[in-house]
Amino acid sequence: MEKFRHILLFAAAFVFSMNAFSVDKFTEGNQYYIEEHYKTAAKSYEEALDSANQNSELYYNLGNAYYKSDRLGLAIWAYEKALKLDPKNEDAKFNLEFVNLLTEDKIEQPDPALSEWLKRLLFGPYINLWAYVSIASSLLFSFIVILFIITKSRRIRNLSLMGGMLMAIVLVFSTLTAYFHKNSIADDSEGIVITEEADIHLSPLDKAAVSFKLHEGSKVKIIQENDSWTQIEVNGNSGWILEEEIKRI
Repeated sequence: MEKFRHILLFAAAFVFSMNAFSVDKFTEGNQYYIEEHYKTAAKSYEEALDSANQNSELYYNLGNAYYKSDRLGLAIWAYEKALKLDPKNEDAKFNLEFVNLLTEDKIEQPDPALSEWLKRLLFGPYINLWAYVSIASSLLFSFIVILFIITKSRRIRNLSLMGGMLMAIVLVFSTLTAYFHKNSIADDSEGIVITEEADIHLSPLDKAAVSFKLHEGSKVKIIQENDSWTQIEVNGNSGWILEEEIKRI
């Protein structure tokens, strides 16, 4: 038992140290950014991301540092990630629209009006919010069911029945919303070209013919991977790009 307690304490200390490291790197990045050391600021933000304590503000600041470092593709990628975590991040949305105007390739994107409206309505900066709501509603639902079973009062039974139905609706809604939010964040079926110019080949071979070219910042749909190659689709055309020339959102 004593050994188990030591393991828990070590795990808690490790998690705390990782969070503290992330905060320190984030603060360090902000200071470098203020001092106009943009590449160094970007490196600090990247190290904060490596600690797995990710949030929309961190990606937004990283996007700004990338943009100031003339890394357009990575800036677009970071702003996209910021909006994936928090669709209500207006600063990231504004900056993304601005940097997209600087890209050389004009990519046709489906109208996301309805889906974006739903994301902005339901998803926010707190990734686990709906998961917490579902847990709370399940506990309340369990309490109401127990109350319904043990009480002899007709009035309380009627109220608990109504309350149970309400909690059941909240539980189902919050669980589904948490599920879709998690899937939305985990979905990496899109990517950003991060090299100045990328050759798109007809097949995943160095000697394969080049079908077309894409430039830095182009947003593409990812179909599949094959060793060091990634098959993409853009404007109805598909081809293969080197994995190192694209970054998944």
